[in-house]
Amino acid sequence: MSITIPDPWLMLLVFVVFIITMLLLNSWLFKPLIGFMDERENSLRKDMESAMSDDNEVQEIQEKIRAIFADAKAQASSIIESATIEAKAEYDEKMEKQANEVQGRIDSFRADLENQKNQAKQELLADLGVFETALKSKVQQI
Repeated sequence: MSITIPDPWLMLLVFVVFIITMLLLNSWLFKPLIGFMDERENSLRKDMESAMSDDNEVQEIQEKIRAIFADAKAQASSIIESATIEAKAEYDEKMEKQANEVQGRIDSFRADLENQKNQAKQELLADLGVFETALKSKVQQI
């Protein structure tokens, strides 16, 4: 077996072809591929920043919604409380009116009853003589 030394011109030609191939691959394949990858990375970065911005906006909107709900709850509580106070005041007013009306009826009834009592008493006193004679006659019969 013999080892032959290759021809230097052939080695130079292979080296030149290799360099030309590398230059062509660099200009036609590697640079566009790296440019595409950089462009995609920039696009992903922009999309990520946009998503973070959107997330911040969503959080701000949610905070506004929470504030609106808290305000609405406070207003609803205030409205309920004022309506309750108003209804209680109206109820107390009606109850007092009814109590006064009932008290007036009771007073009128008592006055009427007192008049009837006095009238019955006067009638009994007027008929006292008749009762005395009827009682004496009954006692005599016994």
